[in-house]
Amino acid sequence: MEPVPKRIIFGLNIFDLLGISYLDKEFSSPIADEKYRENRQNTLIFSIDTMDPPKGVFYDIHFKKIKDDEYEAIPGSQEGRKIVSGNKNLFIRKKRRSKKEFHPKNSPVHHPEISEIVEKSKNDPIWDKLAQICFGCGICTYVCPVCYCFETEDEVKIEGMLKCAGCRKRRWDSCMLPDFASISSHDFRPELKDRIYNWYHHKFVRTPKEHGFIGCVDCDRCIIYCPARINFHETLTYLIKKYG
Repeated sequence: MEPVPKRIIFGLNIFDLLGISYLDKEFSSPIADEKYRENRQNTLIFSIDTMDPPKGVFYDIHFKKIKDDEYEAIPGSQEGRKIVSGNKNLFIRKKRRSKKEFHPKNSPVHHPEISEIVEKSKNDPIWDKLAQICFGCGICTYVCPVCYCFETEDEVKIEGMLKCAGCRKRRWDSCMLPDFASISSHDFRPELKDRIYNWYHHKFVRTPKEHGFIGCVDCDRCIIYCPARINFHETLTYLIKKYG
């Protein structure tokens, strides 16, 4: 395998940090993903927001915006502390400002019975209604900080008659696209309504069963960027009223 280069991801907000925290758990159990672990170990995370990051999320340095030209640098790891202390010309030491804590918004995502409610709704007509307006473009998965569906590709390199090498690579994919669940003789989710329900089921039913938390950080990006203006909050609110 090719070595993973060291890198810095700069400009993440709090929802991105929550998403990384989710992926860290997802790719560490039940079997640790070594490629993911290697990427994480070689990546520095510099986040920026107007609030302090919530407890339990990882970052190397968090830049909390104080005003347009002033940020408070909050180190969150040993590497982050080294960077701050080793670059005193870039950081002015000041007394720690009061915390501005992040609080999840009041949302149907956090309904205590959301898993049971979504699971009951598999045959509800709402999925047909959504399929009539959804483009099936997959943008909701591409902008989501926790969606990680992928497919595999085999690469083979042949050098001469007796020497060849190959590797299997993962390629980012979307469970909303038509061929995602298709195999040589069958398609497990041929209709768009099935793929839409699967998106909700994975986030609100399967992930809580497997890991004990929902697969959504409630960032609203899927709402903001959906060309069909589908609002998953409205869908969940409808389901809660009907099945809750």
